[in-house]
Amino acid sequence: MTTQPAEAGAASGTISQTISPARANYVLAVLFAVMMLNFLDRQIIALLAEPIKREMKLTDQQIGLMTGLSFALVYTAISIPLATVADRWNRSRLIAIAVAAWSIATVMCGQAGSFAHLFLARIGVGIGEAGSGPGSHSLIAALFPPERRASALGILGAAIPVGSFLAYTGGGFMVQYFDWRTAFLLAGLPGLVVALLLWFTVPEPRGSPPISAIFVRTPGAPTFRAAVGELVKIPAYWHLMAATTLISFISYGLAAFTAGLVVRVHGISYGELGLKLGVMVGLTGFVGAILGGRVGDWLNRLRPGLALHSVVLTMLLAGPGMIAAVYAPSANLTFLLLAIPTFAATAYFGPTYAVIQKLASDTNRALAVALFVLPSGLIGLGLGPVFVGTLSDAFSGGIKADEGAGLQRALGILGLFYFWAAFHFWRAQASLTKRASLT
Repeated sequence: MTTQPAEAGAASGTISQTISPARANYVLAVLFAVMMLNFLDRQIIALLAEPIKREMKLTDQQIGLMTGLSFALVYTAISIPLATVADRWNRSRLIAIAVAAWSIATVMCGQAGSFAHLFLARIGVGIGEAGSGPGSHSLIAALFPPERRASALGILGAAIPVGSFLAYTGGGFMVQYFDWRTAFLLAGLPGLVVALLLWFTVPEPRGSPPISAIFVRTPGAPTFRAAVGELVKIPAYWHLMAATTLISFISYGLAAFTAGLVVRVHGISYGELGLKLGVMVGLTGFVGAILGGRVGDWLNRLRPGLALHSVVLTMLLAGPGMIAAVYAPSANLTFLLLAIPTFAATAYFGPTYAVIQKLASDTNRALAVALFVLPSGLIGLGLGPVFVGTLSDAFSGGIKADEGAGLQRALGILGLFYFWAAFHFWRAQASLTKRASLT
């Protein structure tokens, strides 16, 4: 069996072992499970928001704070330090610790007796999940050659809608037949099993750096300031960061209130809501991520960065699709039209992150991802739900009968941000084309 050399990732300048393609695919499968649980535990609160709101007597603004800002504050604060650890230490061990931490915090969400308690538990989920993303991207870049990275990262991105599917369908079933506290408990427990799987079966391509490597900069590796300085000089990096931040702002704002929209406007049950929303998100998002990655690899072989043209097109279609979904006359038509922005929200993943890994150097891959997603966490996840919730409260004027119409107006405005994201993807493509012509 032939082996595939792993690229130098960080702490060690040499590779202490080789990873076969079959082993690389196994690692990708485990990381798929990690990302799936990441979004299951992150998104299940969106489906549970309405019953939590009624039980705890919360406002939509508090729902936005609980679903987004509480998570994002700590996620963004510690993602860069943890990315530095990932660039220097054993990435699989770090991800295992992160999965265990956020799984325990998810279980604690189900024990909350007040808004403050739930807010703090969500902060705990953010602490754990900050340690998984950059390390996962770095591992995939080390295990897969550039011509296969968009597809591999697309597969990783496909875990997002699968996790959301489980959050919506499982959460809807739990609320319908049990309660929201049981939903949090069952969402958190599987992560402890996956953490053990990571710890004992996923190899680190650069060997097993000692824990002391966390505190020692790799010889020849740039300092933090120098690494950031390298990225500052790449316009495409910043345009892609802006575009991704806008997509996160839209996606998390929409996700936090989709259940509320359908329940308030169309009055369907939580069981029906969870099943239909989960199937739509899972199927459409999965296809978007896989297709986006494969098409991205094919287009990029024709010309570096060409895949971003297809991303621009999906963004231009997503805005009108989302607005039409928000004002659709029936729940079924709402779910059908929401497939358009859901497809767009995952199709960009593989092409975009493949470009980021190509722009980064071998010694700062995790850091490049952590910096890249920093505004997505703080602005997208942190403020997207708050933005929608605040507008919804303002439009409804605190009148319960107007809550549905107020939320529709807020989400309709949010859909316009897709055009802004399309502009930044277009500018990133133009920058990459210019960069390629100069090299």
